[in-house]
Amino acid sequence: MNELKADLEQFSGDRLAAGASAVLIQAVLGGDVWSSASGVRDLETNVPAAPDDSFHVASLTKSMVATSVLKLIEQGKIRLDGLVSDYLPEFDSVLHPPKPITVRMLLDHTSGMPTFEEPLIRSGPLKQLLTTPLTAERRLELTGTVPWDAGTVGLYEYSSSNYVALGLLAERVTGRSMGDVLRTDIVEPLGLGGTLLTGTANAPDTMVHGYVMIDGERVDAAEAGVQSGSASGGMISTVQDVNMFYAALLSGKLVSPALVEEMQSPNSSEYGLGLAKWWDSCTSDFYYGHLGGAPGYASIAMISADGSRQLAVFVAHAAEPLSADAPSRDYGLVEFAQKALDGSCQ
Repeated sequence: MNELKADLEQFSGDRLAAGASAVLIQAVLGGDVWSSASGVRDLETNVPAAPDDSFHVASLTKSMVATSVLKLIEQGKIRLDGLVSDYLPEFDSVLHPPKPITVRMLLDHTSGMPTFEEPLIRSGPLKQLLTTPLTAERRLELTGTVPWDAGTVGLYEYSSSNYVALGLLAERVTGRSMGDVLRTDIVEPLGLGGTLLTGTANAPDTMVHGYVMIDGERVDAAEAGVQSGSASGGMISTVQDVNMFYAALLSGKLVSPALVEEMQSPNSSEYGLGLAKWWDSCTSDFYYGHLGGAPGYASIAMISADGSRQLAVFVAHAAEPLSADAPSRDYGLVEFAQKALDGSCQ
């Protein structure tokens, strides 16, 4: 653990030197756990960040939503290879898919569906867009303004709109809000006291504040209304809770081992059902988890296939202009996390 700890401390220092306001980390090696917080909770009060502070984890939300969707499959309420339009009738009329689209294709991003970020950025003043709540229905309407290329159906192409549709599907099938579904499926069974979907309760006082630049002004993105209730990226969590979730998921505590195997995608794909995968040179197997990006925030969670090595890293990075590509930028987190975990087994 000492060598890994040194690498993580060096990373935190480098990120702060590059303009990040806070870096939160938790590493798990076997039975050993190490947590760290560097920087400040916000730039107004300069209160020091703490290891259990809350954070917008962005697309790590997708792993949680995928888990709830797979629980519906376990319960026989939907079929993995069933048509999305069977459960969400407006899917076809709003999005006009060029070919039949299945639930599996949304989960593994092989639907070819365009994403809503670019038309959203073009739809109004940026500060207003950041602070105004955006419904799932509106996200899909925006997606429907972009031509859906038939040639991309069946190919991996990451799009947050897939998970917007999955969130609506889960709400329609259960008759409950996505926040309620995630709370009963994941948060309460695992006792994740720092995890909630934005819009379901007030943001915790321990929230780390991320910032963006809009028209030359630094804007606080901690209360970004655009994240509210989003099934594609709206969760708030902590490094501890995120690591607990992925450990429980891979060990079969949330869905059956057979469905965990489906999530892990035994084929050569880089993405399974709500799980990204990266090569683990220690074991010639894979790490699983997810990368997250939201205005002002970047995060990654990575766990070895056997669950023995785990890392969660949250960075409130230097304020940058708001742009449509923010969710896909990794700020070097993938390379760093992979290298750190690879080194931890040597």
